[in-house]
Amino acid sequence: MLISVVVPVYNEEHFLRACLDAILRQHEPVHEIIVVDNGSDDATSQILGDYAGRVTVLHEPRRGVQHARNRGLDAATGDVLGRIDADTRLDPGWSQAVRRAFRDQDVQAATGPVTYYDMAAARLVDAGDALFRRVWGRGPLDWLLGANMAIRSTAWHRVRPELCTDENVHEDIDLGIHLHRAGAATVFAPGMRAGTSARRIANRFGDYSSYTLMTERTYRRHPGRPHAYARAWVTGRIQLLLFPALRLAYALAQPRPWATLRSDGGRKNPMLPGH
Repeated sequence: MLISVVVPVYNEEHFLRACLDAILRQHEPVHEIIVVDNGSDDATSQILGDYAGRVTVLHEPRRGVQHARNRGLDAATGDVLGRIDADTRLDPGWSQAVRRAFRDQDVQAATGPVTYYDMAAARLVDAGDALFRRVWGRGPLDWLLGANMAIRSTAWHRVRPELCTDENVHEDIDLGIHLHRAGAATVFAPGMRAGTSARRIANRFGDYSSYTLMTERTYRRHPGRPHAYARAWVTGRIQLLLFPALRLAYALAQPRPWATLRSDGGRKNPMLPGH
């Protein structure tokens, strides 16, 4: 089973090396690594030059993570297509867990757990995140986590024409919804472990709120799933209530906690103009 890993990037000079090194250190090597540069103007391109021969670099001029993701997944040649974020750090056994999950021919997509490597009280935060995902994981899954997911190539090409392409939806959840509508089985694979950054929590509350409530808006965009919409509405409000505590936990793990609390430097690469 050949596994491709696609990484959309935009100005990720601080995270990209750790991301790529983790993919290259897999116990079972992947077939290919595709990085889609979405118009970076920092040191991203120089860093990618250091991985020449090990990483395929594509360029997507249309700004937006959905466009970068589509460019990479369309070009991938593996049987199973992984998709992660530039701040994702895959566990060394990730590719092995992907192969294990997809040995079941009924499985068309899989998503795995994440831990936050830059938070104070990380175990508590990770446990809370896992609880949310267990609630969201009851019954057939209609969502995927963009920081840690994989999809069978045939399933990708089947639903690709139906996917939303605007910036008003979470592209990973949109993909999960369309897979569910197509009757494609999506599973939660506990062995697909990965770390990710909590830097989004460093944003101003208004920006964080807009991002968080986009899950609710994504389900509203796809009518016919009232239970999923209600679940998104409730969990979104809980996340907003927890914002002060989460922001403090993130700041305390940074070299300059007070400066982090006062800053607005956490934007997590939304790949949209002006962001």
